Amino acid sequence: MTELVKLIGAWEEYSRKNTAASATEFCMYFLAKESNSQLFSGLTPPDLDTVFAKLIGRLAGMQTVYSKMALQEMPGFELEWFYFLNSIYHLKEVKKAQIIQYNFTEQTTGIDILSRLKKLGYVAERTDPDDKRAKLVSITKAGEKILFKIYQLLYKPTLLMYQGIDPKDKQVVINILKDTEHQHQELLSNSRNKSIDDLLLEALGEEKMAQVALEQKKRIAKFSDSKQRNDKNTQ
Repeated sequence: MTELVKLIGAWEEYSRKNTAASATEFCMYFLAKESNSQLFSGLTPPDLDTVFAKLIGRLAGMQTVYSKMALQEMPGFELEWFYFLNSIYHLKEVKKAQIIQYNFTEQTTGIDILSRLKKLGYVAERTDPDDKRAKLVSITKAGEKILFKIYQLLYKPTLLMYQGIDPKDKQVVINILKDTEHQHQELLSNSRNKSIDDLLLEALGEEKMAQVALEQKKRIAKFSDSKQRNDKNTQ
């Protein structure tokens, strides 16, 4: 009976916020919410967007750790160097500023990486004939050779993490996330001298921002109260 009461209570709460919701939509929501509570050893964020972001972030962090383990076969080679070499290879000859922007790197850090790659002979540099103030970089034959070697190393963490997922499921996730990747590549490319609040305001508008801030405040308060009650019950 307790589980039925829990289910009925969840339906009433959901239907108040989603008046046109179907039973199928509620069931999908309820199952997702219940399964999410088992994520991260129970350290689950209070809202779905944060759960989503945390899952992607932790997977990206794990990928980075595994990638650095794989690169131990090439002592001294940094993972960030691979990102730069790879993007230069695919973008062909490109402005320094563009390649730094593409990799979401601070200007000074990006310049330092490109200087190191040039010193190692992996990239070449020349003045942009259309803009004498800018420099163009391109990958060298030595750079291509080292890049293809790194591809073989960095396939190992990818294989380790994702080979067990059904290809159809992988394609579904790609289809879901590809537009978000394109959108934020563009957004970040034009984010110089802007704060995160500036970007949110542009994307959502003042009214939506105020609504989200209020909802987040209530959600965090509810999450905090729930955690305190659970802590008391376990004492």
